[in-house]
Amino acid sequence: MLFLSVLHDYFLWHYTHAFREIFHVWTNLLWFIIHFFSIPQLAKAWFAPFKRITEARRPGLNFEDLAGYIIINLLSRVVGAILRTFLIVLGMACLLGTVALGFVTYLVWIFLPLGIATSLVLGISFLFA
Repeated sequence: MLFLSVLHDYFLWHYTHAFREIFHVWTNLLWFIIHFFSIPQLAKAWFAPFKRITEARRPGLNFEDLAGYIIINLLSRVVGAILRTFLIVLGMACLLGTVALGFVTYLVWIFLPLGIATSLVLGISFLFA
């Protein structure tokens, strides 16, 4: 009778409380990845200059200064956009992998008691075979 009570409590924990805890851990991992890669901040500042490297424009009409101002600022923004794009893609790939791994974890968790019972039956059958 005690075995059935323990078995009942285990299945109750396995399919209720543990499901909520796995979901909680999963959402924490998703939150961590979003904030580790700073995806919202990178998306907001996608075309901002790289490391704030800019050239100040000098007063007056000097075409050499104007060309240097445009080229340096444009190049800094292009480099910043390329690096931010790389980080956003990497963060989204990690996010997608975590989502997929979460679904796999749930599928494995659902069928885990069946695997335990199968292993127990096979172990006993091999012991007496």
